[in-house]
This record gives sequence, structure tokens and C-alpha cells, in this order.
Amino acid sequence: MAILLRLLISVAFFSVPSFSLISTQTTPEIRIAVLPDDLPDIQDCRRSAYKDKKVLLNSAISFCNADQIQREGYLCVIARERTSPYRVIGTADLNTRTKVVNNVYVREEFRKQGIGRLLMEGVEDTLEKPTTLKLTVYSSNTPAVNLYKALGFTTPGIYGGLSALSSAISFNFLLEMEKELV
Repeated sequence: MAILLRLLISVAFFSVPSFSLISTQTTPEIRIAVLPDDLPDIQDCRRSAYKDKKVLLNSAISFCNADQIQREGYLCVIARERTSPYRVIGTADLNTRTKVVNNVYVREEFRKQGIGRLLMEGVEDTLEKPTTLKLTVYSSNTPAVNLYKALGFTTPGIYGGLSALSSAISFNFLLEMEKELV
């Protein structure tokens, strides 16, 4: 019985570190971008949104070039692979004055892995509390709306009613959401 107990303890002892090591390697690094060093990687990530498409709209060009985060009062939280090729696989921009987050983007092949959640938590970590974090999202972007709701964002005022309406009928609009950070 004592030998079996020692075996179970040693297996438990050695299996925990290997599990932690694996999850640490697959979880991306989340941090504030360092500009101008990270700018080419951020632009590469964002340009993947328009792979095989022409970018004609000024807003799309600005998104791909990461123009906003190069201005005073903005920062970009990035998700970067921990293994080669060490790409930026997601971004989220924050206006540090207005506390509005936008341009939350995850490369298509990395979606549904919790990276959007990690980016949003990274944004929240940059802010002094208490404060209110705000964002806008199209009501038809169901995965994003569901993520923001799961993170505790609400739709204040008229937007709450419109949000409920958009789930009942095919109606797309820009939805304002906010979250109180304490």
C-alpha cells in the first residue's frame, strides 16, 4: 500500500509541471506593443484580414497600417506566438483618454481558442480602476458580441433594446457596449 501511495504521489508530482509547460508554450504572450519595433508584425497580422482581397476603403487601409496606434493617447495590446515564427496573432487598440477599445482582431486560423478573451483581459489590465471600458461592435458579429457579454459588457440604454431586437430579426447596426471596471 505504501509503495502504491508513493507511486501515485510521484506521478502526480511529475505530471503537473509537464502540463504547465505545455499550456505555457501554447498560450500566446499578451503584452502592450512596443512601437515602432512591433509595428511591422501588427501590420502583417491586420493585413491577414484582407488576404486575397483589395483594400480600398480608407478605414480598412488605416486598420491595416495600424495608423491609430501610432498617435498619442493610443496603445495596442498584442497576442504573439511563443514559438517560431513568433507572429502577432491578435491585436486590440485602446484610446487611453476615452477608454474605448477597438480593432480587436484575431487571425482567422487562431480564432475559437480564447485569444480574443486574453486580448480583452490584457486591455483591462492596462487601465487604472475604477473606470468604464467602452466599445462598439456590429450586432451581426455574433461571436464578438457573445464574447463581450461573457466578459461582462452590457448594452446601456436604447442599445439594450436594439440588441434584443437584432437577435429576433435580421437587423445589423453598430452596438455600443460598456463594462464597469472596479
